[in-house]
Amino acid sequence: MPLLEVVNLEKRFGGIYAANNVNFEVNEHEILGLIGPNGAGKSTIMHLIIGLYKPTSGIIKFESKEIQHLSIHERIKRGIAVMFQHSRPLSRQTVLENIKLAILEDKFQLFFKKDVEEQAMQAAKKLGLETMAHKYPSELPFGEVRKMELAKALALNPKLLLLDEPFAGLSHLEVEEFSQLIKELKEEDFSIVLVDHNVKAVKNIVDRIVAIHAGKIIACGTPDEVIWQGKSIKHLKTADIVNLGIAFVPETRELFKYMSVEENLTLALQKLKKDEIKHRLEEVYSIFPRLSERKKQPASTLSGGEQQMLTIARALVQKPKMIVLDEPTLGLAPVVLEDISKALEYMYRQMNLTILLGEQNLYFALKHSDRVYLLEHGNLICDCTMDEFLERIGEKYLA
Repeated sequence: MPLLEVVNLEKRFGGIYAANNVNFEVNEHEILGLIGPNGAGKSTIMHLIIGLYKPTSGIIKFESKEIQHLSIHERIKRGIAVMFQHSRPLSRQTVLENIKLAILEDKFQLFFKKDVEEQAMQAAKKLGLETMAHKYPSELPFGEVRKMELAKALALNPKLLLLDEPFAGLSHLEVEEFSQLIKELKEEDFSIVLVDHNVKAVKNIVDRIVAIHAGKIIACGTPDEVIWQGKSIKHLKTADIVNLGIAFVPETRELFKYMSVEENLTLALQKLKKDEIKHRLEEVYSIFPRLSERKKQPASTLSGGEQQMLTIARALVQKPKMIVLDEPTLGLAPVVLEDISKALEYMYRQMNLTILLGEQNLYFALKHSDRVYLLEHGNLICDCTMDEFLERIGEKYLA
């Protein structure tokens, strides 16, 4: 039985959906990753679960009982605690006093209960803060302040721990240390919802991932699954993946060099009727007029740029939903790059295709990208919008 159930959850701000028909579960002793770009709705969903926002509609169940009508302190009493994205410690109180304040009862008292100090110190020790317990937050490195925020949540002894962007602002070493702490909490039988936009940071921690975009769930599964429209395609054969609507343009082109341009194209259309074949060929010829002029020529007689056009056209005649292009500009002259660039614009704006572009020509890639995933020596070092990339690190790579 799930510990937490979110059913048809919606939250509207005016006419904008911050959460739109969201459904997922969190099982006992599980770490669930809630991932997505900035503004996707991840934090809104967390705020709905803890009670900072009231849902427009939908149900939230905790231990099989509906809680969407409960106040924040009532949900905390049930066993839900949250570590917020932004640290706002009380600067005039020590670390230990900050933790104590998090576990006070929700009514006026002149004195702390005897076990409050012990409870707070146990939470501090769990995260290695005992030597800093009597220091003030301003005296601590930022990573230790984030630990204090986590200690405040742990001191409540929750069954479900909500972690909203716990790695925000941390160095690489601090992320590794914090990741290890989260893994250890799972071993102590905590259930955790971990919100982050850094897929790499989350991947090795969570049991399952729920991906959010524009308030909607767009995928879910285990971290090592490749998800296509909500389903794993990790174990599918290439032909089955193509049939789902994913087309591939390989760097090496892989054309049948002794067959004509049109024969290369029609190989991908064997199961279609003649009228449909004709229609699809006319469309790709309109994108690449040079191929129409050379449709009877063997592929081997084409220039490098024309062969690349043919490789892209062969993918497009399949009417895919997504096209994956591997180094499409490699070795091409500037005049041909312009033709390829126009083709990408047509795919995106007229054919409404999703495009995954693997490209080392950064200027070309940025011209056609909404998002940037920057790889260096096999590691993902940047996951951001194009504007964020240019602002943060673009100068280093474009110099």
